[in-house]
Amino acid sequence: MLKLATRTAACLLTAGLAFSSSPAWAGDLAQVVGAEEHVAPQGEDKVIGTGHVDVGALLDGTDSELMARDDAGDKPVWRHLDDLVFAVGDKAQQTLPETDDFGFVGANSGDKLWVVPQTEQVGVPWLGWNTQAPSLIDAADRGVTMEFLGHSGPGDFSLFLQNGGFETPQLLWSTVQKSDEDFWVDLNTHTHANWTFTEPGTHQVGIRIKGKTKDGADFSTDGVLTFAVGDHADVQAAQDTTWNPDDAQRAGSSIPTWVLILAGVGAVVLLLAVGLVLRFSKRADSRG
Repeated sequence: MLKLATRTAACLLTAGLAFSSSPAWAGDLAQVVGAEEHVAPQGEDKVIGTGHVDVGALLDGTDSELMARDDAGDKPVWRHLDDLVFAVGDKAQQTLPETDDFGFVGANSGDKLWVVPQTEQVGVPWLGWNTQAPSLIDAADRGVTMEFLGHSGPGDFSLFLQNGGFETPQLLWSTVQKSDEDFWVDLNTHTHANWTFTEPGTHQVGIRIKGKTKDGADFSTDGVLTFAVGDHADVQAAQDTTWNPDDAQRAGSSIPTWVLILAGVGAVVLLLAVGLVLRFSKRADSRG
């Protein structure tokens, strides 16, 4: 298990995407989350094309929900993930540099891909996660574990951290390479990372946050982040997309589960056909 975060989020203020060619800044990672922040009603659709958003768990006993803290307006609002679409237009495009450090993204040097960056960029969503909700801090024991449930959409997806300068990226999740380890996040932590997509269209990323309460009880909550990637992506179609875990790619596999199932069925049918051919062939030989 990979321990990424500490209780002091300020150490990440210098973090940035090394191949970003657009103006960017870190923003305030040392934020404070209040106990009385508004929770939007279920069904209040929202498209977010710029501004700051964190994924985080709200906890009530052992009942928990993975939500998004939308901090793009005058006051932060916690929103249900099913109501959200992140519009990632072509302003988010970046060119992969001439280096082997980013082979896990599923693109070649010189290719363009869409990046929701680790540092804030005008006109692009700034998406991270936090464990700062008072309900979580008051009840959870030390921290939580984040788990990758898969990616659904065209091309490949990856998530990674990279400190400033020329440091090697720290890979978290990738559908190209076998990288889908759970990772630990301390309580009262605020972190941003780079989310990359190699093809335009509707993308969904499944996430689970789980942990234990101070009383030793388990809690767990799943959620799906939906992205409309590219200037020509259909935001309404993205909003209407239903998550199907059977179609989601896990790390190290770019083939949906249903394709693997069909391939397995096809192999069984082929073996049966070969067996029948051999059987009839033997009968013909015996008659001859």
